Amino acid sequence: MIWKTLAIAAVVTLPFSASLWRRSHTQPEWIRYDVTLDKSLWVYLRDGVCTMQLLSMPTSTASRTGFRAPLNYNPTPNDRELMLTSVRRGSYRITWLAFPLWLTTFMLTGMVSVPIARGPIVRWWRRWHGRCIGCGYDLRGSRGHRCSECGLRFR
Repeated sequence: MIWKTLAIAAVVTLPFSASLWRRSHTQPEWIRYDVTLDKSLWVYLRDGVCTMQLLSMPTSTASRTGFRAPLNYNPTPNDRELMLTSVRRGSYRITWLAFPLWLTTFMLTGMVSVPIARGPIVRWWRRWHGRCIGCGYDLRGSRGHRCSECGLRFR
């Protein structure tokens, strides 16, 4: 059941991921969100890479703003596409997470395909090991042509 729920969520978010990837190439931008009074999340979208920077400030008097602006530089430290790092500069802590957007699209596609591929694989495994295709009951040694658990016909 959990795989089906994840697959439905992946189908819903897959077009968003693909459009975000396209938009990062055509309109690079950065977005700032104030998570709490002392934490700000900056999201950078550029050249198919999403970089997130979480800034933890020592004070609780930060502003509550959020805005978008065009991005004219590469904000990722060391020009890396896949990275997770945390740096302390004075009383500030900066945490970086960078990942390519094609990776999220690929992972969402994989989550969609799991419930589709799981059914035939489970049926093949049950048939190969002498189990009922419907319920998985062990049929080795059965004399009839029906499963004693669920009543499904077998050969």
